[in-house]
Amino acid sequence: MIYSWKFAMPVKAQVAGEFIEGLEKKHGKVSPEIIVKESTPKNAPLHNCFEWDNKKAAEKYRETQAGAILRSLTVTVEHVADEAPKTVRAFVRATEEKHSYISIISAMGNEHLRESLLQTALAELREFQKKYADLQELSEVFAAAAALQTRIA
Repeated sequence: MIYSWKFAMPVKAQVAGEFIEGLEKKHGKVSPEIIVKESTPKNAPLHNCFEWDNKKAAEKYRETQAGAILRSLTVTVEHVADEAPKTVRAFVRATEEKHSYISIISAMGNEHLRESLLQTALAELREFQKKYADLQELSEVFAAAAALQTRIA
């Protein structure tokens, strides 16, 4: 296989991919825990991909936890009289700024933010289609998504 990164990393993608393949053979699977454990030695291929300063790493981990909080909160939204209340994510990423969220109420109440949220959703839909393109069982879903994207464009 030929590996590549989606974004820059401090080690060549081919080296990382082959290392992780080896971990799968060694352990019968791979997981973040296995990768971290096997990357602890300074001569491990992925060692430089990690923050080994515990103080800095702890702060980054807390930021990851805060992101999980933002992504996990939901809110029940009342709709028009004949529709049942609907539970949706309370905060969404509808801005160009990475790791920045706004309330769903703010996003839906502002034309620019709503459009930004729609564009984010369409980009995520395209990524989903790329990721699962080989699954024939999803062909009807992909056809509907393509029709939607054409209609919106």
